[in-house]
Amino acid sequence: MIRSASSLAFSTLSLASCSTFLTSSTMLLTDTTQPCGRKFLYWTLCSRREFNARHLPVGVSLDKIEERGTTLYADRQDEPDTGAEVFYNPEMRTNRDLSVAAAETYFSKGASVLDATAASGIRAFRYSAVAEDLVINDTSKSSVEAVRRGLDANDVDAEVVQRDARRLLADKQYGFDLVDVDPYGSFLPFLDPAVTAVRREGLVGLTATDLAGPAGSYPKVGRRRYGSAPLKNEFMHETGLRIYIKEVYRAFARHNRSFKPVLCFHQGHYSRVIGSVHDSKQGANRNLDNIGYLSFCPECRWRALERAGECRNCDSGVRNAGPLWTGRLSDARFAFDVAEWIPEGWTGSKDFAARIEAEADIPTPFYDLHELASAAKTQCPPIDEFVDDLRGTGYPATRSHFSHTGVRTTAPIGQLHDLCRKL
Repeated sequence: MIRSASSLAFSTLSLASCSTFLTSSTMLLTDTTQPCGRKFLYWTLCSRREFNARHLPVGVSLDKIEERGTTLYADRQDEPDTGAEVFYNPEMRTNRDLSVAAAETYFSKGASVLDATAASGIRAFRYSAVAEDLVINDTSKSSVEAVRRGLDANDVDAEVVQRDARRLLADKQYGFDLVDVDPYGSFLPFLDPAVTAVRREGLVGLTATDLAGPAGSYPKVGRRRYGSAPLKNEFMHETGLRIYIKEVYRAFARHNRSFKPVLCFHQGHYSRVIGSVHDSKQGANRNLDNIGYLSFCPECRWRALERAGECRNCDSGVRNAGPLWTGRLSDARFAFDVAEWIPEGWTGSKDFAARIEAEADIPTPFYDLHELASAAKTQCPPIDEFVDDLRGTGYPATRSHFSHTGVRTTAPIGQLHDLCRKL
């Protein structure tokens, strides 16, 4: 089986017998199919310096970048570029901050962690503090090299794999306490294999950037891919997030597993779903009550998590979205613990998590204060004063993480109009 002094090729049938010889810290795993149809896994043994010279594509030069005290190697771009040799998006830092905080909050001891779509590996490096076993995967040879450089720089041990994420997830049934999928576009192609890869009482994190469909800019795309009618309005990204959660719930339910959203949010160009996983048919059945519809009145801006035929405030016709998730987007206690864990120095992320926690127990979709004032035919009031006055009337009210002008409250729409006029 030995091809040369520095390279080995093992048949998949004999790989297990050689497991003691394989050391991930100095190997590159490549999954290939031969012309005859037989599959082989190739492990290349070499020093890190030799690896850099032999496996990084000619002409590729990676920049050393720091994020929250962690080193990574990637193409430094003025704007995020998915065509970069090794992709890194600094605008996803808050996403990674909250994901790391969620993992640190959820797991009381070392976890088995898979970053299935690693790119530069920055998310995986930051997970390493909570990971007893860490597997980092990407299909790109350049990304695999960048990950290995990052492991050296951060003194982190991990198994580095170069495979199609879907196949890796499918092969690792119930193999991980934490499965993270952060692809370009939709997480749907990875969803079902991710469902079976995460262990009972584990955590799954999924990022989506295909917002145009579920958020209503391209409603036919939303219906085709997600089986739901979206809405394009001021809270369209909340509608999109609820459609994403619905799809995740359904995928777990198909496997007789229960999914509980613990920290779900939207920011900028992405939505993020983080939830706990339980082997419970009963839990999956109970959550059926959290699949429903959302109704919205374009005239007065009334909205409710129900399927209505007309507006309950002004009797106008309504628009409906769904099916979608009508339950809580996050667990308030968990979100509080996440916010508490985040260091003060992580600019913006601590306040962002606190805002998620503050609105977690208010079910009504958030209002945009500018749209409320427009419907009330008045000037937009100061948002903090508006929220304080609402609380003074006895209704829960808080600013929303979805928008700088967003307010979440259970107060009736007529009272919101009156308060806009008063202020």
